[in-house]
Amino acid sequence: MPAVFHLPARLIPWLSPQPWLQVRSATRPSLRVGEREVRLRLLEAPSKLSVDQLPSLLSLGAPAKDTGHAIPLLVGAFLSQRVREALEARDASYLDAGGHLHLVAPGVFIHLGGARSAPRLKQPGQGTLGAHGVRAIQALLGEQAPVSVSQLAERAALSVGQTHKVLTRLEELGLVQTSGRGPTKRRTVRERTELLDWLQTQTSATRRERSLQVALYARRPEDLWLHSSAKLSKAGIPHALTGAAAASVFGIGPTSVPLSRIRISPEVPLHQAAEALGAEVTERGANLTLLQDTGRVGCQSATHQDGIFVAPPVRIYLDARSERRGEDIAQRFREEVLGY
Repeated sequence: MPAVFHLPARLIPWLSPQPWLQVRSATRPSLRVGEREVRLRLLEAPSKLSVDQLPSLLSLGAPAKDTGHAIPLLVGAFLSQRVREALEARDASYLDAGGHLHLVAPGVFIHLGGARSAPRLKQPGQGTLGAHGVRAIQALLGEQAPVSVSQLAERAALSVGQTHKVLTRLEELGLVQTSGRGPTKRRTVRERTELLDWLQTQTSATRRERSLQVALYARRPEDLWLHSSAKLSKAGIPHALTGAAAASVFGIGPTSVPLSRIRISPEVPLHQAAEALGAEVTERGANLTLLQDTGRVGCQSATHQDGIFVAPPVRIYLDARSERRGEDIAQRFREEVLGY
């Protein structure tokens, strides 16, 4: 007989189907194994939860050992690997949108490692996502509150028609939900973790861009980024530092990045950008890669960070993932900066 996990409806999509575990909707969370019921008490994890916050957040010890009390279950859209490991070391239970489940109760132990690589979604119509759609989703991931089509279009610098098309598709996929009607209609991301997981599987979000490798003298990578941004700004060339180099600006990963990446506005030929930098075009000894910023996914919402124009955080994460040995840096950036 399978165990039956009763959870609020919003949490059910977080778990992949298992032959030995049924998941049902209920207002009162619990786990039933045979004739025995384990009551659960949900604890909502704050965004960017750190290990240091766990002692004050969790109710551990006596309640977990006394069958008369509900077992605390920490739930959060994104729980970093470090947080999950710290919870497991405390015999604390947790569930996140990545499908990670760790449940410890007297006589009960369940652990699911979150093997799913992408969310289980409805798949109506398999249209491709264009570069402008990627830009819209990057902007949407930065929204904390429900947003209208016109508001998102303004933030992403897209037409209302383009933006509406993207939001409609995300709604069909179950990645956003709507509220209100007509002029008051708003969209909200259901789970930013799931939306980012989906985005990183889209070819248009991780495409190989036209590039040009150049060499520009600088004593340190930080000097290279600062001087490059200053020269490109002086020449009126929209640009954005991205990938592992940009993650380093946020304090993630080593500063000794051998090959830094800068996205260049698609309206500007890469050789023109190299001339503005005073850089030598070369493949041997290059320390800078200029990327054509198709769809302006990096330049459009670039921000000034320590004197350097850097790409939006989601774009930094996506670009870092594609770099050599960039996966670990990207994951740390996602955990510590994005937080979902």
